[in-house]
Amino acid sequence: MPQRPTPKSLESLHVTLQKLEQTSDPGQDETSIAVLKRVLVNRIADLELTKTFELAEAEIDKAHEPADLVPPPSITEEGTPEMTMDTVQLDKLD
Repeated sequence: MPQRPTPKSLESLHVTLQKLEQTSDPGQDETSIAVLKRVLVNRIADLELTKTFELAEAEIDKAHEPADLVPPPSITEEGTPEMTMDTVQLDKLD
């Protein structure tokens, strides 16, 4: 199992990308810089997606079980006559 990234890892990648974008050295290879930026952006996206999934998973773990969501059987009030199948009059079909 891969080690979970720390929030500092994500912050560090953001700072590195920001510094890289602010640096303009005409002697640097433009293609290499573009590739490096793409790698940083992809890694940041991976870490943020992992973080989002972990938060969603934590919410799912906190969710109630379906049986917990079913309301308890209703309690009949006093004075309310209970009807049974024996006392129910059904209309006959002609």
